[in-house]
Amino acid sequence: MKLFGIPGFAVRTGVKVARVPLDTALKLAGRGGSTVVDRADGQVKETVGAVLGDEELRAEGRRRSTAADERDQAQDLRAQAEAAKQGADAEAERKQQEAEKKRQQAARRAEARKKKAAAEKAEREAKAEEVAAERKRASDKAEADRKTAAEDKAREDELKRLKTEEEALAKKEEALAASDEAQRLKDAADRAKAERKSDG
Repeated sequence: MKLFGIPGFAVRTGVKVARVPLDTALKLAGRGGSTVVDRADGQVKETVGAVLGDEELRAEGRRRSTAADERDQAQDLRAQAEAAKQGADAEAERKQQEAEKKRQQAARRAEARKKKAAAEKAEREAKAEEVAAERKRASDKAEADRKTAAEDKAREDELKRLKTEEEALAKKEEALAASDEAQRLKDAADRAKAERKSDG
C-alpha cells in the first residue's frame, strides 16, 4: 500500500537529481567506478519504498544495492587478481634475476676452471719440456763421455802399441849390436890367428 499517494516516480527523479553532483565529485576525485552512490541510491529507494509501501520501489532499491554489492565483489576480485598478477610478475622477475645471477656465476666458474686448466696444461708442458731438455743434456753428456772414453782408450792403445814397437825395436837393436859385437870379436880372433901363423 502506498502512503500519502507519493508516486515512486518522484522518488526516483529526486534520487537521480541528488546523485548528479555526487557522481560528478567522485569522477573528479578519480573514483568514477565507485559504488558508494549506487548503494546509497538503493538504500534510499528501499527505505522510502518500505515507508511508502511501494514494493516496486523497494525491489528496485534491493536490486540497486545487490548490484552495488556485486560490483564491489567484482572490483575486489579484480584487485585480488591484479595483486596476484603483480605478485606473480614480481616472483617471475625475481626468479629470472636469480637465474641470471646463477648463470653469470656458472659462467664465471666455468671461465675460472678454463683458466685453471690452461694454466695447469701450460705448467705440465713446461715441466715436460724441462724433463726432455734434462734428458737431452744427460744423453749429450753420456755421448760426450763415451766419446771421451773411446778417445782415451784409443790413445792408451796407441801408446801401448808404440811402447811394444819401441821395446821390440830396442830388442832388435840389442840383438843386432850383439851380433855385430860377436862378428867383430870373431874377426879379431881370425886376425890374431892369422898373425900367429905368419909369425911362426
